[in-house]
Amino acid sequence: MNQEVFKVLVVDDEPGIRIGISRVLQSFSVKLDEENLNIIFDVDTVETAEEAIEKIKKSPPQIILLDNKLPGMSGIEALEVITSMKLPETYTIIITAYASIESAVKATKYGAYDFLPKPFTPTDLKNTIYKVVKQLIVERKARQLAEEKKRIRFEFLSVLAHELKAPINAVDGYLKILEDMDVTKNPELVKD
Repeated sequence: MNQEVFKVLVVDDEPGIRIGISRVLQSFSVKLDEENLNIIFDVDTVETAEEAIEKIKKSPPQIILLDNKLPGMSGIEALEVITSMKLPETYTIIITAYASIESAVKATKYGAYDFLPKPFTPTDLKNTIYKVVKQLIVERKARQLAEEKKRIRFEFLSVLAHELKAPINAVDGYLKILEDMDVTKNPELVKD
């Protein structure tokens, strides 16, 4: 089974949350038998949204666990910045103790993939991470298939153009011959 490492960035001002998430994900992996793939996690942590944005600019993670109530820039404000970066393989999960329908809708509107209310259990975290990993892999495959479709279409058009070139050139040559002949003076030339 192939192994791949997904980077996870935990953005939370509570040390206990950062340490807890790191411990849970260090011993967790997602096995995708149909893909022959085992995903393990490399967890990095920061305390503020500003630090997170700098890290994301340098090396985008696949998964961001982002607290909403942070010192300085809020998680929702950071989410707007992260979403504007247009990172196709980065998913953000909002984690917050101030969970409400309104905040979940707002987070989703600004690009969050999921919403995990605090306090959450290790099982809740693992289930959410599993869903994100599956989605990332599905979207990766979709992008690969789209690229393959473009490549095959280009190859088909190239082969088609090549195959049509000879008959078109033959017809063009025959038309030039007819054009060069004065058929009005000798109609027998084009009778057959």
